[in-house]
Amino acid sequence: MSHINRGVARVRLRAGSWGRAAAIALLFAMGAAQGSQAQTPNAAASGVAKSEGGFYPGWSLGTRFEGSTSGDGSVYDWAFGGGYNFSHHFGVSLGIPYYFVGTPSTIQAKNQQAVSGSGLGNVGADLKWLFPGPMVNYASTIHLGAPTGDTKKGFSTGHATWNWTNHIEHAWGNFTPFIDGGVGNTVQDTRYFHRPFMTFGYNAQFEAGTEVDAGPFSVSGSAYDVAPWGTQTVVSRVFRCNANAKCGANGKSTNRKGYLNSSVQSGAASLDRDNGFNASVEVKPTKVVDLEFDYSRSVPLRLNTFSFGIGVDLGALLRRSSLGK
Repeated sequence: MSHINRGVARVRLRAGSWGRAAAIALLFAMGAAQGSQAQTPNAAASGVAKSEGGFYPGWSLGTRFEGSTSGDGSVYDWAFGGGYNFSHHFGVSLGIPYYFVGTPSTIQAKNQQAVSGSGLGNVGADLKWLFPGPMVNYASTIHLGAPTGDTKKGFSTGHATWNWTNHIEHAWGNFTPFIDGGVGNTVQDTRYFHRPFMTFGYNAQFEAGTEVDAGPFSVSGSAYDVAPWGTQTVVSRVFRCNANAKCGANGKSTNRKGYLNSSVQSGAASLDRDNGFNASVEVKPTKVVDLEFDYSRSVPLRLNTFSFGIGVDLGALLRRSSLGK
């Protein structure tokens, strides 16, 4: 499966559009919140993209369950969303994730408030562009996040967020090298690494690698870099803010792993600068379901993270049902 297709279809905690699609996405999210105490990762599928033709115009609907586990905790999310593609090249989407966080026992022993928890995350909206070409495929996404998550649980920074990401790839047979680059005021989670914290502050993110695609089975490897600048705020997902206290940072911090013993930190750019490498294996047993297993190594945090993802393109299922297939 093309890296650009997967990235566009994934639309993490996004997906959805105005009117009917927004209502459907939110109803699905509420149903998941009430009917399951499950698990997680962040993205809702928002329609399938064809490398030779772009988006499928029309409505889209999807769900995705994914997450990461490491020695610093476990972060999962289950997201639903829908959207509308106005053409082969432009679409919008809206969605919301429901988080499930597991806190290591070593942290719980120090703070009884640092317990595993769950709750709704930030509502997100995307503006998406896709331009397949004979030489390169190019995709661009502007993601806007509303601070609807609980800051005391680490599901929001309490600020509206934005990210602009760009993806370029070129295929040589089964090999597809790619480059990603973007800027924003928060460090976004990735398919490889659902961080045990959230950030607020300007940063640039880069990733470069290649994918080997053999039909329903593909593998990929890449290196990444997060380059922040200016004042940064880190909100822990695994260390709970005391219910009776005001969540805030106590002075400037340089502790890269302060999220293990502090609810909120503030500091210079070095506080959340990051780099490392990723690896992934994906299996697509059907055209509407994809399964993946990922690994990420953060060099500054000295952290190994293992992730998984299960995505279902509900829009494609509905299209197939309407066609009697």
